[in-house]
Amino acid sequence: MNVKKNLLFKFLLSASFLLQIFCFAQNSLEKPRVFTEKEIKTGAPINEGSRLFAGDNPAFALPQFDDSSWKHVNFNSKKVYSWNPIKLSSENVSKKNQIYWVRYYFKIDSTLLNQPLCLNISQLGASEIYLNGKKIESIGNIKSKEFKIKNKIPELFTLDNTDVNVLAIRFLPIIENKKKTVTISTVAISVELVSAHEFIKDKVALWKDFNFYTMLICGIFGALGFIHLLLFLFYRKAIYNLYFSTYNISISLMSYLTLLFSEMTNPLDLDTYTFSSFLAVMLFGTSLTGFVNTLFGRTKKRLKVLLIISASIVLLYYFSATTAASFAFFYTCFVAFESFYLIIRAMIRREKSAFIVGGGVLVFFLFIVMVIIFMFLNKLNTIDINNLFGDDFIGYIFIFIFISFPVSISAYLGWQFASTNLSLVKQLDEVNRLSDINLKQEQEKQQILQDQNDLLEKQVDERTFELQKEKQKTENLLLNILPHEVAEELKEKGSSEAKYYDEVTVLFTDFVNFTQSSEKMGAEKMLVELNECFTAFDMIMEKHGLEKIKTIGDAYLAVCGLPLKNECHAYQTVLVALDIIKFIEERKKTNPNTLDIRIGINSGSLIAGIVGVKKFAYDIWGDTVNTAARMEQNSEKGKINISESTYQLVKEKINCEYRGKIHTKGKGDMDMYFVTKSQI
Repeated sequence: MNVKKNLLFKFLLSASFLLQIFCFAQNSLEKPRVFTEKEIKTGAPINEGSRLFAGDNPAFALPQFDDSSWKHVNFNSKKVYSWNPIKLSSENVSKKNQIYWVRYYFKIDSTLLNQPLCLNISQLGASEIYLNGKKIESIGNIKSKEFKIKNKIPELFTLDNTDVNVLAIRFLPIIENKKKTVTISTVAISVELVSAHEFIKDKVALWKDFNFYTMLICGIFGALGFIHLLLFLFYRKAIYNLYFSTYNISISLMSYLTLLFSEMTNPLDLDTYTFSSFLAVMLFGTSLTGFVNTLFGRTKKRLKVLLIISASIVLLYYFSATTAASFAFFYTCFVAFESFYLIIRAMIRREKSAFIVGGGVLVFFLFIVMVIIFMFLNKLNTIDINNLFGDDFIGYIFIFIFISFPVSISAYLGWQFASTNLSLVKQLDEVNRLSDINLKQEQEKQQILQDQNDLLEKQVDERTFELQKEKQKTENLLLNILPHEVAEELKEKGSSEAKYYDEVTVLFTDFVNFTQSSEKMGAEKMLVELNECFTAFDMIMEKHGLEKIKTIGDAYLAVCGLPLKNECHAYQTVLVALDIIKFIEERKKTNPNTLDIRIGINSGSLIAGIVGVKKFAYDIWGDTVNTAARMEQNSEKGKINISESTYQLVKEKINCEYRGKIHTKGKGDMDMYFVTKSQI
């Protein structure tokens, strides 16, 4: 009896403990999660149970909405059946267009107040993110079913209190009917709360290193492939040059596809990238076995069989991608060991060429074994690779592994070419020694070559001059797009890091009743009017030292105080605004179609830098920019509306009219002033 009582007591105690854990994990308005500065520094995953509902209603985003009847689940778990993209594809296709809502409650501690934050979101679908009822970010487009994995740069936000915050996510998952060769993730959506400073800094550093190494490998192997392809085209009998060219091109292609995979934002591109990667792997294996068998194989039968197998695997991909991918892996492993065997066998036979190629192969395998050993010891905590060799040690090792084999093969081909060339030189000397009859012909040949060299030098000079002219055009165009300091940094380093500026002033302008005027005047006349006005604005910016950022429709955005610091940034910006108002008033006297303008100015801190790597643009972010936009929205036609921060900087030089506290969207009541005139 005592034994049974003890077992019953232990069972009840365990059940009570599990019940407490379950209750504690129930995220709700009464029990929100509290995030600390230490947690979000590297990203705090939101992985507690949250409120989930299959349906769609705009009221679900409101903080006061009652979600007590919703299902309570961990929305980013693999076990969430209701929207699991893998299970839905085969068992619940009827819910293909079902929209889901998730609500999550959290707080922040006092150390995170007014600190820039962001949500690092990865997903398989399209979503809209709401914070305390306000839409802060869209990833993809639910209405048009434009699916997206993530935004490259998430939207930044700040919280000014430690109250309970409501994160609401409207989500449409991807439903696929066919089985993928590669699955991005079995989780429909994952969310992390992270410090914006740390996120941007880490992402820029990671992307810079990854991009450098990937493009370095891509460039080296692409150049080798192109050179040996030219050698094959000039001498078709050297078929090994064709195989080695395709070998290098396949590695270059694989490194480029790795870069594409890292940049992929549309999950629907996965099939295309996967198929391209499959072809690159098959090209790698086929070219490797073709090169080694051509140089060191005794018979060509094995090569023909392997080429037929390679073609069959590519054909199999059309019927079963997964099976073809498995065969491709085993095929690549087999040809790698086959090549190693043939080269070692040739070295045992003391073939001169084999020692050159074999040296690279042995180094290749030696470094692979060394990396495996180091990683195993690091896993056992016997050594710390990063502390012992540095953070980039593994990266350098992998680069050395990649280039050792191709460099050795290039050395072999160079040796073979040099040997052939030396033999030809000896034959030529022998011919010259035995026959003086060809001396005159040789002299004529030299003269022809000299003439050709002179002609080529002239053409090179002409081409160099043309290239210099084109380079100057390119530099002028770059300086027209980016600030001079940013353009110089981009030319020297190949990239430009985003920078934080603590004292700048942002100017927003907007034409009043632009849409109605466009319908009245017509698109062509309105475009001419905008072009003339913005051209005049550009000249005013250049006069006072402001940096134009961009135009957004009929809006004009500029900033003073970056990239070079300007102590009078606020005053200079107000002078620009006054010149713009003066220009518009003068223009009205001669042009009845001139639009009225309103201007908003705000001073503070922001982040500025280049966005993207293709068709890039210099842009600015931060609450200072948003507040300047609010100043412009609350201005009046022909007026310059400035914030309290700008007023404090210019009140000694500029006459202003206090407007009182005016309510602004998302900011509450704010002190605003109209600029009347300059005191100087």
